[in-house]
Amino acid sequence: MKKFRKLAAAFLAVLMLVGALPVSASADGDKLIALTFDDGPSSSNTTRLLDGLKARGAHCTFFLVGQMAERSPGLVKRAWQEGHEIASHTYDHPAMTTKTDAQIRQELQKTDAILDSAIGHNFSYMLRPPYGDYNQRVLKAANTPCFFWSMDTYDWKSQNADSVYREFIKQVRDGSIALLHDTHSTSVTAALRAIDTLQAQGYKFVTLSEMFMRRGISLENGKIYFNAYPGKNGTAAGIAKPAVSLEKDESGMRVTLSGDARGSVYYTLDGSMPTPSNAKKYTGAFYVPGGTVIRAVSVVKWNGIRSDETSMTVTARGNLFADVKPGDWFYNDVDRVAAEGILNGTAKNVFSPNVGLTRAMLATALYRAAGQPEVSGELDFSDASAVGSWCRDALLWACENGIMRGYEDGALRPGRSISRAELGCMMTRYLVLSGKDISELEDVLSGFSDAGAVNESMRTELNAACALGIVKGVGGGRLDPNGGATRAQTAVMISRMLDIAV
Repeated sequence: MKKFRKLAAAFLAVLMLVGALPVSASADGDKLIALTFDDGPSSSNTTRLLDGLKARGAHCTFFLVGQMAERSPGLVKRAWQEGHEIASHTYDHPAMTTKTDAQIRQELQKTDAILDSAIGHNFSYMLRPPYGDYNQRVLKAANTPCFFWSMDTYDWKSQNADSVYREFIKQVRDGSIALLHDTHSTSVTAALRAIDTLQAQGYKFVTLSEMFMRRGISLENGKIYFNAYPGKNGTAAGIAKPAVSLEKDESGMRVTLSGDARGSVYYTLDGSMPTPSNAKKYTGAFYVPGGTVIRAVSVVKWNGIRSDETSMTVTARGNLFADVKPGDWFYNDVDRVAAEGILNGTAKNVFSPNVGLTRAMLATALYRAAGQPEVSGELDFSDASAVGSWCRDALLWACENGIMRGYEDGALRPGRSISRAELGCMMTRYLVLSGKDISELEDVLSGFSDAGAVNESMRTELNAACALGIVKGVGGGRLDPNGGATRAQTAVMISRMLDIAV
C-alpha cells in the first residue's frame, strides 16, 4: 500500500507541477535546497543527523509524526533550538483522503499540541500529507501550507546510502524540495554526504519557509507547494545575524542592536537562548552593567525563518567579546589586558583565547605594557627583512633591551610559536628591566618532574617566573616548558606580571 500510494502521489505531482512552477528566470545569489525529513524523530538517527547538520551549518525541515514526537520530545526541542523548522506529518500517518474533515483536523490538532509541548511554545505548523496523499478537500481541511517534493531518492525503498546519495546528486536542482526519512540510518549517511558535496558547489541548505521567502513566494493556507525554483523574483539574501555595538558614555555602557530589516531583533541579557517567551523585542539602545551576556537573533518567523544567534559579552572594563564570557577562568585577565591595549583581539569582538601566540605577538604585548617607548635603529638578524611593520618597533625594543634574543644561526624567528619557557623568560626580563630584583628567589624549578627539559641558559629566568607565580605547572607535577601557550594563558601571565612590575 505504501509503495502504491507513493507512486500514485508522484503521478499526481507531475500533473499538478506545471501549474505550480514559477516563471523561469535566472537566480540572483545563493543556490538553495530545502532538505526535508519525514516520519521521525528517530532517537539514534535523528541525533546523528542533528550533529551532522550543526557541524555543517545546514538547516532543514522536519515533518514529524505525532506518535514519534511524543516519544522523543527532547529531539523535537533540540531541532527547533538549532534553527530547523518543525512541521507536521500527522499523528499516526494515515492516508488523508480516507479521513473525514473532522478526522483530518483531529490528526493535526493532536500533533500540533504534542509539538507545542515539546518545543515549549505555540506555533502554527505546516503539513506534508503522509504518502503524498491529498486532494483539494484535504488541503482545505488542513488549512495550512502543505508540501510535496521535487526530489525523491526512494531512500525508504533502497535503504542503501550509496544509492540514495547518487539519486540525490542526480536529481538536485536549485530550489528543490528533497524528500528523505530520518528513520533510516542510511538516509542520514547519504544526506550528510550530499550536503558536503553540494555545499562545495555553492548550495545553501535552508528551511522550507526560508527558501520560499527568499524566492519571493508567499505561502498560503490550503495550498500545496512542490519547489521554489528560481523565478522572476530572484533570490533574496539569507537572514542576517544581529550586530551588537557598544559605546561608553556618562550614563554607562550603551548597547545598540541592528538586525535584518525583514524581521525583528529579539534578545536576552541573562545568557539564555532567545525564545518567544523570554526574549525582549529590540526597540532602541539600552544600558547594561559589565558582565552582561547579550544573546540576540533576527526573527521573521520563530519556527522556520530566523538567523543564527549573536552572542556577545559586555565586560566590566567595557570590552565586547563574542568568545570571552563571565565564568571563563581567563575572563578577568583578558578583560584587563584588552582594556589596557596590551593584548588586543584578533578581529572585531574576537579575542581567540585558545589560539597560540608567536614570539612577535608577545614582544608586541610587552612593548605596549611598557608604554611603547621611542625606538631607533634597525634589527640585525638574518630574517629582519621579513618582519612586518606592525611588530617592527616592538621587536626592536625587545631586542635592544635584552627581552628577546635571537638564535645561534643569526635568525630572530618572530613568527615562531612561543614556548612556555620562552614566555617565562621574556616576562622575567621585562620585570628586571622595570627594576625587579630576582637574585634571591627560591629554586622552585627543580621541583617539576620535567625540569630537565629546560635549556640551561633559560633556567635562572624561568625559575624566577615560576617563583614569582607568573608561570605555573600544568598538573601532575609537570611544567611543560617546551609546550606552547595560548592567548588566554598569556593574558593571565601578563596580568600576573603587571601586578609584580615595579
